[in-house]
Amino acid sequence: MHHTVHMFYKFDSRYFSAMYEVLSELSRTNKCRYFEKPKGVYRFYLLQDQGIRIILKHSTLVDEITYSAIEIIMNPMRLLDRNDYLQLAHSANYDQIRKSFKRAFSEMRKKFQSKKRNKGLIFRFDQLDVYSFKRVDFAININTEHAELYMKLIKRANIPNGFQLFTIYNSISKRYEPPKDSFYIFRKRHLKEKASSVELTVNCYNKGIQMMENGLPYDEHAMTTIRFEIQCGYNKTYRIIRSNNLNRQGYSQFLREDISAKVLDTYIKKTIGYGDYYTFSKAKELIMNQRLKTNTKYNLVNTLKIVNDKRGVWKARETVDDKKEFDKNIKKLHEIGINPVTIPIAEKIDYLPCLFDITIQI
Repeated sequence: MHHTVHMFYKFDSRYFSAMYEVLSELSRTNKCRYFEKPKGVYRFYLLQDQGIRIILKHSTLVDEITYSAIEIIMNPMRLLDRNDYLQLAHSANYDQIRKSFKRAFSEMRKKFQSKKRNKGLIFRFDQLDVYSFKRVDFAININTEHAELYMKLIKRANIPNGFQLFTIYNSISKRYEPPKDSFYIFRKRHLKEKASSVELTVNCYNKGIQMMENGLPYDEHAMTTIRFEIQCGYNKTYRIIRSNNLNRQGYSQFLREDISAKVLDTYIKKTIGYGDYYTFSKAKELIMNQRLKTNTKYNLVNTLKIVNDKRGVWKARETVDDKKEFDKNIKKLHEIGINPVTIPIAEKIDYLPCLFDITIQI
């Protein structure tokens, strides 16, 4: 299950020139914007209303090696229904997506083949399975009437080692703060000469609020939908390809539910976890009723109290000296079905089931 893919197809300078001519002509004819930013990167919005952005790149890398390619950033469900910003692509959608993708490029193909100078060049850009992958966003939608409370609790989840909390500048408080309605963390890959790039992000948010922030109409169903997504950059995507014996090209393989479920499960465990939510007093009672050693019970209750006092796993972890022991206790709490994040008494509810047990989508 996914909602966005970033694909690329490398070619030589002849194809670059041919595609630039075709795309710029069609953009002018259809009064669609296109521009170069940064140098050597041309962005076309010809198919934007169908959920597709097209990028042409031509640049010189190290040792005079050149990179020329067409890149596609696509929301496949918008390709099927341009007004669908909520649903996720599944394996059952593949044939529809493949046909719609080919149809979207039909005018481009016709224009390309009409050029005499393109004789001998083959137009493959309407074939989904010729593309390689730069990024895949795996995701799951969870519908619940308690979306607002769940998001309050999720924002207190764990931040795994190597990840950073995404923050934005608040002009009122004059400090950097995490987004109000999402749990958004990322991991960077450090490159040579102190450069770095984002390799993976974990983002959990209220889909309805996100749509409204992007200027889309109010959607009642989206307002009760929480989306958990893993945005896999180039290196993470290719580790997934290698570990699952996938091909470098082939769109349909990333629609496989077993692939997406494996990725999502890994990061659910590392962040939110599978334990149910309770008030502190209820969670403590459940721990004391477990068949565990007295010392283990004491350690679990103590860890629970620290998380409760600090209002979050990641905040609590910053204050403890023995982080290895803290992590062990957090893991044990999840194993016995208790989320270390507790429900505030002010919410006047003492139990919420594990969010990922109230959906049939995983």
